[in-house]
Amino acid sequence: MVTLSPELLRRFRRPTLFSLFGLLVFVVALYFSFPSERAKEVAIRTAAARDLDLEIGSASPAFGLGVVFHDILVRTRPATGKPTRFTIESARLSVSPWSLLSSSKTISVSLEAFGGHIDITETGSPGRKGPFELQVRAHDVRLGDLPGVRDAINLPLSGTANLDLNILSPSGKLAEANGEVTLSCDNVVIGDGKTPLKVAGNPFLSGGLTLPKVRLDDFGGHVAIDKGLAKLQEIAGKSRDGEVALEGEVMLHDPLPTSTVNAYLRFKLSDPFLKQATAVATMLQMVGAQGKRPDGFYGMRLSGRLGQLNPPVLSPTSPIISTPPPRSGTHAAITPAFRPPVPAPSVPPPAPTPAVMVAAAPPPPPPEPAAPPPPAPPAPPAPPAPATAASPSTPGAGGWHPPGPAVADGSPAAPAEAPAASPPPPSPPADH
Repeated sequence: MVTLSPELLRRFRRPTLFSLFGLLVFVVALYFSFPSERAKEVAIRTAAARDLDLEIGSASPAFGLGVVFHDILVRTRPATGKPTRFTIESARLSVSPWSLLSSSKTISVSLEAFGGHIDITETGSPGRKGPFELQVRAHDVRLGDLPGVRDAINLPLSGTANLDLNILSPSGKLAEANGEVTLSCDNVVIGDGKTPLKVAGNPFLSGGLTLPKVRLDDFGGHVAIDKGLAKLQEIAGKSRDGEVALEGEVMLHDPLPTSTVNAYLRFKLSDPFLKQATAVATMLQMVGAQGKRPDGFYGMRLSGRLGQLNPPVLSPTSPIISTPPPRSGTHAAITPAFRPPVPAPSVPPPAPTPAVMVAAAPPPPPPEPAAPPPPAPPAPPAPPAPATAASPSTPGAGGWHPPGPAVADGSPAAPAEAPAASPPPPSPPADH
């Protein structure tokens, strides 16, 4: 173990003091000679590449490889519609020294804006080749100051929000991104009792309808992102004034404002609230019948691009169709038409027993009745036999014939049925 003797301390005192003095001089010189205008130009040019216009009040160096901007005015460049404006009190940008050795640089941004604090860490750039990763942590952000939120609902909004976002794309495209988003809001209040609600294209709401304050208290949920498809999960809020729930999905595209939205909003107002807000109750009776659901909620479809949504449409049915999995222990009946084919076994099965075969085989069809044989032609009548006729035992010229029954005129009767062979010719009369 090395001990610091007084002699060793005196030896290192002078180099240490000179080093600290040199570092102080460098920091002071950098502060006074920092190219603030050049830093603002670089920031403005970088934001312009992402369809943003910046106006920066001042810039100063930050500890490490970073810079701090103050009094920032941001304006968006939407393809259609009006631009959105918002302000940022301060923004600190820094670059990781280790990322300078790779093609994907890691940039960290710390914002003091919207009444809260936001930390953003970005590796790579969306829309470019190479991996892209984005992490956002927002705490105590005012909902009413967030850009685009008030324009989306067209009503004043108050409350605070906390957000955790993680997105990772191996190719750099949002359409192939994976990740998750967790949102929680506190003390949410929609409307102020003075600002009217206006919905373009609706004859009842195009002129505006003044709504009282609607409290949601706590509102939040989770969003799962899988291969560019963001699915809204358990996003809901409930209070004494009513309930609201949002479901659906967002198909991510590059750039992000062009992403397509397919969502469904369900809301229900409590009876005490409707008694106080008679205008709302009347409106729901007049125009809300189109969106009235059997469970007492009202439904509204939301669609369009993320940067500019279409006017909401009242509908009692949700466009999001989900098929629940079958419950365990149940077997669905399969009709023969949809029974899956069974592959033939490689070894023929043993022959069943005769009893099984008789039981399984269907009864044979009854035989068709045979056609009756054609009637035999009648035999010519025989001449009357004289009294001196030959004895029956005496054979005639044609052979012996058994005596047949006599008829009324004394002539022998015709045979009842033709024999199989051709009948012999009649015997000629005996000569006298």
